[in-house]
Amino acid sequence: MGFAKNIMGAGIPAAAAAADTISSVATGLTATGTTQGTALAVTSDVNFVSTVAASSGVILYNGMIGDSVFIVNDGGANALTVYPPVGSKFNALATNTGFTLPANTPVWCMKVTATRWFAILSA
Repeated sequence: MGFAKNIMGAGIPAAAAAADTISSVATGLTATGTTQGTALAVTSDVNFVSTVAASSGVILYNGMIGDSVFIVNDGGANALTVYPPVGSKFNALATNTGFTLPANTPVWCMKVTATRWFAILSA
């Protein structure tokens, strides 16, 4: 996701630039599985996970460098495990290791290299 003004600065028309800033929003998602291999694959730009069973999670889509994903744990009392794509890692965590996203908390994730994502949690 980019700011429409920056996309327009590259010569893209305003309507196309606005459409490019957030192209998809998924609501009412249900976290699944308890491992990276069984977690729910999220593929939208903005994802609201409304049902989170204990130890369940989501896994990011392995997009292109510069892609970003916004995830909200909107699922009540349980923490959500957020996994990177297979073969990738978040921040300083080990490859393929997920992190815990507390209830009622959003996180913004951005792919910065072929195998590295940065995650910025809200307080």
